[in-house]
Amino acid sequence: MVSRVTLLVLLLTLLCIQSQGTGRYLELETATSAAGDDPSAIFEPQIGDFLSSYSAVYQAGNGPFFGGGGRFDIYGHPNVTGHEVVTTAVWIVGERDDRTLDAIQAGWHAADVTGCYNTACEGFVKSDTTPISPGDVLPISTPDEIHELMIWIEKDDKGGDWWLYASTESTTSGKVGYWPKSLFSKLAQNATVINYGGFVQVKKGSVSPPMGSGHFPNDTAAFFSNVEYVDEFGRKIAGNLPSVVTNKNCYDVGNMGDATFFYGGPGGCVN
Repeated sequence: MVSRVTLLVLLLTLLCIQSQGTGRYLELETATSAAGDDPSAIFEPQIGDFLSSYSAVYQAGNGPFFGGGGRFDIYGHPNVTGHEVVTTAVWIVGERDDRTLDAIQAGWHAADVTGCYNTACEGFVKSDTTPISPGDVLPISTPDEIHELMIWIEKDDKGGDWWLYASTESTTSGKVGYWPKSLFSKLAQNATVINYGGFVQVKKGSVSPPMGSGHFPNDTAAFFSNVEYVDEFGRKIAGNLPSVVTNKNCYDVGNMGDATFFYGGPGGCVN
């Protein structure tokens, strides 16, 4: 079976699990969720105590932020099963004082289960001239040929909507669409946290899947480059940021230099 990556959108909803068969997706997500004290809660809506999650990211915190993004390579994971999820993305997060949050997520996604993705969820407004549409099939990277995706999410300074821009090596950068300001509470004003990197999810008691290319940070690992965020003055800042890694026995991030870092790992965690 040919591996593939598809652009998907999840809009202002908790995950409603539906079996869709194993697929490789490029996802965009918006969710409202409790944050609690677990940094992994930023990355996916809470959908029950039967799942474990792991993250390996760099994190810009203590906003306000008004956008962010980067460029990363795309991988397929044909062996994900059950409730396994493998994601590489940019997360734009607005944490509220009541310990809940708004979150926008854009990146590639491999899973055997999905929720309300694509334009099946109301809210996201697709551009008529988008270079990449939800549902498009994209090539995945191999050891001999790397395929990349650029994701940029930025708040419009006039209307306040959050616009998504994306491109691959075969498409020019352009507007994919936007999430209206009216969908959000905290993100109606600004983001407080932005994350760049990888996330995996697995049923508790099961072995966690690989992240990125499946290698720990080195020259064969997945990479994230052009890591930037927009500050309160509208400046694009290329950051050296602190990292957040849930379990370094299975996943990790390399040092960030020139707004670039390697990340990922073979998995193998059981929780």
